[in-house]
Amino acid sequence: MLSLLILIPLLGALAMLLPVRAMFRVWFLCAVSFTYALIVASFWRQLPAAEWNGYLALDPLGLILLSVNGLLFLPVAVFMIGYFQHERRNNRIFTACLLFLMSMMTLVSASYHMGLLWVAIETTTLFSAPLISFHHNRGTLEATWRYLLVCSVGIALALMGTFFLAIAARDVHTLLLPAILNGASSLSVNWLKLSVIFLFVGYGCKMGLAPMHSWKPEAYGQATGMVVVLMAGGLTQCSFLALMRVSQICYKTGLSGFYASILLVTGVLSLVVPAVLLLGEKSIKRSFAYSSIEHMGILVLGLGLGGIGIFGALFHMINNSLAKVVMFLTAGSVAQKYGASHASLVRGVIHTYPVTGVFLLVSLFAGTGMFPFATFHSELLIINAAIISKQYVLSGLAILCLAVIFIGIAKVVLEFAYGQPTDPVLAKKENLFMNITIALAAMALLCLGVWMPAPLHRVLHDAVTLIGA
Repeated sequence: MLSLLILIPLLGALAMLLPVRAMFRVWFLCAVSFTYALIVASFWRQLPAAEWNGYLALDPLGLILLSVNGLLFLPVAVFMIGYFQHERRNNRIFTACLLFLMSMMTLVSASYHMGLLWVAIETTTLFSAPLISFHHNRGTLEATWRYLLVCSVGIALALMGTFFLAIAARDVHTLLLPAILNGASSLSVNWLKLSVIFLFVGYGCKMGLAPMHSWKPEAYGQATGMVVVLMAGGLTQCSFLALMRVSQICYKTGLSGFYASILLVTGVLSLVVPAVLLLGEKSIKRSFAYSSIEHMGILVLGLGLGGIGIFGALFHMINNSLAKVVMFLTAGSVAQKYGASHASLVRGVIHTYPVTGVFLLVSLFAGTGMFPFATFHSELLIINAAIISKQYVLSGLAILCLAVIFIGIAKVVLEFAYGQPTDPVLAKKENLFMNITIALAAMALLCLGVWMPAPLHRVLHDAVTLIGA
């Protein structure tokens, strides 16, 4: 089943290259995404067996990321139905890269070999880069090259970390995760520490953690909202899975304290940096990009705090993906209607497009973790973990940064939503497919904020146990 799940989008991507109509490709993408989501949903009843001599296996950690993929690609595909009713640009390469990306993100979720995991994450970089430059203007090309440059350096550092891990595990003779965990006592501690540093910095570049975040505001500010949803909600969390795999190894070798100190420092920095930079921002996409840096910081904070913090981080993975659907699809909808995403060019959205205007306000509260959205509860779990572990300064600083970030994003969103209405450059009516996608994601985030299904709680608990908390 895992091989099939990787193969279906791969074959679909090749089919996208055929000379067919643009809307046929969009509907075909919807069909593939729906099939993908159904297969992933079946894994919640019973995990599939390991394949390819254990190189492919799905545990609760991988299942969470795989579910995030399904939560992202299906709404993006439905949103594209409305988007490409007005977009005349050829979507052949765009849709093909989307399906290649789906296949590689699935491979990341199922990789049980640290070398294969690196290959899968590197491949996601190659297939996501063309998506950023979809509009082929100067801004998108510059953003693409910056993304490739920073992430390629990060991936190179992660490769060095993988090599150092292989040296540390020379007595194990393999980089299969179960073998490394079982032979943890024979690992070289010094080489492993070096490996952890390189792996963290390398995959941290792909996550966009501060101070390796420079590509995020540019890439998210220039790419279409659909692409940013997949990058902010999915690609970054692929790298977070790699960091969780490193955490599993550190727990078995007694290096949890060493690794936690790195996670906590970087997590705090990833909250402080967007809090400072957001205050002068005027672009809604760039504002949401800084919010994404914040969310990545929250994830590594939860992982570093351990215990209930890890549970909160895993829950936040799902909440973050849904929040990104609401935030960036709304921003993309506004950008398509007005041909801009800067506050000086867009005003009074709620008067001209009432539904989109309401979604702007919803994205503000959902993206900044306000009650009763599920992002509030996952962030509260992580702050609670800091208080339980007597990290009072850390918890206070985190709350302060979250408050400042809310103010910064609220300033931009309210400028967009209210004020003297700006005439849209591209006058369009509200689109049903675009609106219903955002509405369903917001409703899902709201439902998770008031009720956690028992299967989800069980999988989250099993995943926390794997990491060693």
